[in-house]
Amino acid sequence: MFDATQVGAWEVYLGCPAWSLVLFAVLAAIYVSLLLVQSYVQPASPQPETDGARPTHGSRGGTEAEFAVFQRRWAVVYTTIMLADWLQGTHMYALYASYSLSKDDIGNLFLAGFGSGAVFSTVIGPFVDRCGRKAGCILYCVLEIVINILEHFSSMRLLLLGRVLGGISTSLLFSAFEAWLVTEHRKRGFPERWLERTFSMNGALNGVTAIAAGLIAQALTVNLGMGSIGPFRGAIGLTFLALVQILPWDENHGDRQAEVSASLHLALGTMRKQPSLWMLGVVQSLFEGAMYTFVFNWVPVLEPLAPANARAAFPHGIVFACFMLCIASGSALFELAARRLDARQTVALTLAIATAALATPVSVESFGAVLCCFCVFEACCGAFGPGCATLRSRVIPPKIHSTILNFYRISLNLAVVAGTKGSTVASSSTLFAACAIGLALATACQLALNADPRVHRPATDGRKAE
Repeated sequence: MFDATQVGAWEVYLGCPAWSLVLFAVLAAIYVSLLLVQSYVQPASPQPETDGARPTHGSRGGTEAEFAVFQRRWAVVYTTIMLADWLQGTHMYALYASYSLSKDDIGNLFLAGFGSGAVFSTVIGPFVDRCGRKAGCILYCVLEIVINILEHFSSMRLLLLGRVLGGISTSLLFSAFEAWLVTEHRKRGFPERWLERTFSMNGALNGVTAIAAGLIAQALTVNLGMGSIGPFRGAIGLTFLALVQILPWDENHGDRQAEVSASLHLALGTMRKQPSLWMLGVVQSLFEGAMYTFVFNWVPVLEPLAPANARAAFPHGIVFACFMLCIASGSALFELAARRLDARQTVALTLAIATAALATPVSVESFGAVLCCFCVFEACCGAFGPGCATLRSRVIPPKIHSTILNFYRISLNLAVVAGTKGSTVASSSTLFAACAIGLALATACQLALNADPRVHRPATDGRKAE
């Protein structure tokens, strides 16, 4: 039975309003329920890859037991890497503020990171494809350790250097690891449909590690007395652990003979001949641009609408944890949907729901309604991640996987820079209206993309990607 007095006791103990605790409990129950449903609902029987689909890349078919071992080893590395990444995000602004940097200086540091990512993405992709995806993952770990060491210094020049390196490392994070995973999955002969399960697991792990990062960051900063630099020290240790786990990996490559300019030329030529490649990039950039705009603006939208007794001490941490539960639930929903629907259908539905979710705050000023819409949008983020990753694995030629992924990062970083700058000159309602329009356009692009037969089957070798 629901006991209001117990909620009130927790409200006093944690210093959070009752509505935030109830919301967290409800969302946690939903997530646990989805996990239980996942364990009881049997997946659909795998369909043979026919009609010109690419055969498995391995010399033999990988077994379910072998896949489970492979997936667990990947999950350990992925969880460690994402936990380190989330730890930095919890206190980055607070750390810079503790160095007495102005708001403009802090904003410029963030923009330097996104700008660096846009500039260096053109070089990073071909480098990873040629020199090796494992090498790219190792370079990421080394850069992250250096970056977190630089965060210990209050010098603006050193912090700026760290942000520039951060743009490079972020491009590696979202290209080298995925390219290694997809190629290694195929090299071991696992069925293509099992990739969806790994991508769905990634999304769920991402949400759970974000919640854990908040708790660990709190312990490092307060309980262990490290202050705002504590999470960055924790990130150094976690990244080193990830590096040790990556070293035994097998290496895989794209085109080892191609120069950077040749890889770029091949990627551009392939995108020109294969519209599904650039169209998928448009869909990803529009969605993630809206996602980052949401990240920068959910607080100034919710705070004024909150109940009067919660405005002075708005429970940012609890609400953030609620959003992360929604992301994990969205990933679980995608995994369930993938057992009956194709990823292209799930992504189109997700985009349509996300459009409605961000359009609502434009005209509605009810705190409860807006908060619920934000939770729905975060669930869409959890479903979109594995869905888009599945589509990327189908349409991107293996030889230029990292190169194409980093082309997508260019437009994404530019969209984030525009959204960040826009938040200083436009109202939140205007920004959310722009995001809703962008998501509607992404939905239309996805529906057009679904008609392309290449999206219905795994990607072939780059020579056949025309």
